[in-house]
Amino acid sequence: MKVKFDFVTNSSSSSFVVMGSNISEDDVPKDMIKEALEKHGLNIEDDKYEVLENCIEELIKGSQLDYSYGSPYDDDNIMVGIHYTNMKDNETLAQFKERVQLQILECFGVAKTPGHIEECWEDR
Repeated sequence: MKVKFDFVTNSSSSSFVVMGSNISEDDVPKDMIKEALEKHGLNIEDDKYEVLENCIEELIKGSQLDYSYGSPYDDDNIMVGIHYTNMKDNETLAQFKERVQLQILECFGVAKTPGHIEECWEDR
């Protein structure tokens, strides 16, 4: 069995493989959205993805979390997690999941149960 542990890109596809959770737009604290808007000179009427991207980047700053938007058909889905390549040599899978859950809680203020996320998009 082959396992992908990080972003895999070529001319036709890209992948996102992490231990993590889906975060909806409603999970992002409103005060963080306001702070990111002001910091980056954005208005609420600006591009939704630009606003959310700046908010997510602010929230996960200093953590090992990475993020990716979900399906283009699911505007509110943001996947956050830690790449398996950041799992420590002496860390069990249960400990890794616990660390991911703690970082999501610290960054977003929500308790999410992490799981395996593997998404791939084809560029056309």
